[in-house]
Amino acid sequence: MSDVDSRLAQLTDTETMPVLYNTVRNMESEQLLGIADRTLRQLVVPSLPVDTDQWYDRKVPSGLAFAPETVRGNTTTLRRCLGGDDRRRYRERASEAGRGSVTFLNRTVDIGESDGVDWFSSAVLEPPELWALQFHGFEFLSWAYLGHDEPQACPATVEAFSDWLEDWYGADETRIGTDGYLRRGWTPYAVSLRIVHLARFCAWVRNDTGVETLAARILYRNAAFLANHVEYDVGGNHLIENGLALLLAGSLFEEEGTQWTETGIEILVDASDQFLADGGHFERSPMYHVIALSRYLTAVDTLRREGRDVPSELLDVAMSGTEFLRQLRPPDGRLPLVNDAVFGEALPVDACLRYADAVGIQSGSVGAASLDASGYYWLGEGEDRMLVDGGQSGPAHLPGHSHNDQFAITFWADGQRLLTDTGTYEYAPTDKRQYSRSVAAHNTVQYGDIEPIPISGSYLLGRRLDPTVREAEGDGVQFFDGRYSRHGRLQTQYSHRRRIYHDEDWWLVWDTVDASESAPVTSRLHVQPGIDVATETDSTQPRFELAAADGNTDDPLASLVPLGADSATVATSQYFPEFRRAETRPKLSMTAEGRSVQFGWLLSRRPRRSVAVEHDGETVTGVSIDDRYRSLPATE
Repeated sequence: MSDVDSRLAQLTDTETMPVLYNTVRNMESEQLLGIADRTLRQLVVPSLPVDTDQWYDRKVPSGLAFAPETVRGNTTTLRRCLGGDDRRRYRERASEAGRGSVTFLNRTVDIGESDGVDWFSSAVLEPPELWALQFHGFEFLSWAYLGHDEPQACPATVEAFSDWLEDWYGADETRIGTDGYLRRGWTPYAVSLRIVHLARFCAWVRNDTGVETLAARILYRNAAFLANHVEYDVGGNHLIENGLALLLAGSLFEEEGTQWTETGIEILVDASDQFLADGGHFERSPMYHVIALSRYLTAVDTLRREGRDVPSELLDVAMSGTEFLRQLRPPDGRLPLVNDAVFGEALPVDACLRYADAVGIQSGSVGAASLDASGYYWLGEGEDRMLVDGGQSGPAHLPGHSHNDQFAITFWADGQRLLTDTGTYEYAPTDKRQYSRSVAAHNTVQYGDIEPIPISGSYLLGRRLDPTVREAEGDGVQFFDGRYSRHGRLQTQYSHRRRIYHDEDWWLVWDTVDASESAPVTSRLHVQPGIDVATETDSTQPRFELAAADGNTDDPLASLVPLGADSATVATSQYFPEFRRAETRPKLSMTAEGRSVQFGWLLSRRPRRSVAVEHDGETVTGVSIDDRYRSLPATE
């Protein structure tokens, strides 16, 4: 089933309709008008007695002036900020592409045909749609200019890419105005990617290969097209991509591109309000935050290299976004896979921070601070830390990258990931997509089989929650207290409260669920692949030891003691660290049943003989660990 067929099947499902209604109800008028405009263009433009493709082609000036110095300098800076492993991976991909094999999203397609590239072959269009979007966005060009310092280092790859560009320019199927063009090769987001990669590739090859003139011509007409198709209707990170693409195109074409530069700056200034008070991007995905931040860093560096004044809004985003990333950076330096996030699609965290330093964006942050506006809270410090996701879902009009992860935690011990979020397998509305967004995929509590916020399709989100959170310290104990209520005439009603306490080398998590009807309440903990979970019964109560599978099992990284649950079991769950990549990992589930239940667990860096929680039915007042009592601060 194609992505389109799958979406149609989802939209005709009766359970989807209320979620679709809530999603559409929260959309802004500009979004709805944009959808209508794009639909109308797709219907009307192919039937007009005008060759739209030739109209754009005639816009390209004869004797096009090309000034690559600014983009070349920025690309060199970006390349030098990458780690050795990342550059090696780019060189390997570039070499494979030179032989006709292109790999995106863990799927390889052989596209080197004797009669040219079939840009819309069945293999290219095979789900997921994101594969074709990256291919038509010319993302393969980045493997050359980020992997190699000079084009002379990979002549076969440069020759292959030159042939592909010629094929793109001359192919009937890639012409502007063909049927469905705005959902195919001329999707404005793909056009934005194409412009950025072409701009960097053009600046990188210089005049050494003969491809610069053709690439510049393709780039110019793409920029002219994008200027007429800015994604104000989509907004979010798409708008940021549009702005940077026009800014880079403008810097390459000097006088002809002046208007594109101004439009790109205007778009990026307008989009600066997507960043919250703590510097985080409002879609609340660490991956998209890094992507958006890197675009602003590039914009700042580009304008500075051209001797232009940098608008304060762009500088503010660059500085606050960098500060946010420094504070969010986990002990292992890799992205927290919270909401829609995977490894390998954005700059690595440390590479992005090096890029900020290299373009002159300084941050005073020392890291590991809580980020209230985005809703991310650290409990602990150094190599042993717990991250709590206590924030709202993404913006009401852009819910697509949000997950049901209310008060979910992730945990690092001795700098290693132990308890992990799930990541994202794909964006098509498949079972794996539904699972990765579901509450069952996150380290939090679920009442019955209810999704706290109804989800459906690829990006639909139903009636939202309004969580309240308090994070503070009292009597030397750091604590988090979050709660939400699910209510509504057509929804199952219940409330969930999660309190987390941290002192020295232990974390106590205590959940309270109150509902109108009795049901099982399940607390899940998904464990990093490569970590073994062993059940220990040599103490006064069962506990679970978490140790590296290839390490010393007598010296676990952490010990977990269930508290008040009716049962605690170990099984397995799926983990999606990259698009289209699934792994199996251990999963610990604790369950209690009733209309009003309280239970939890204590996580410690070392084994404990006995643990008991003192509470009065509503308030947790203290905890006894190995017969040592510790009073806990009131969180009301």
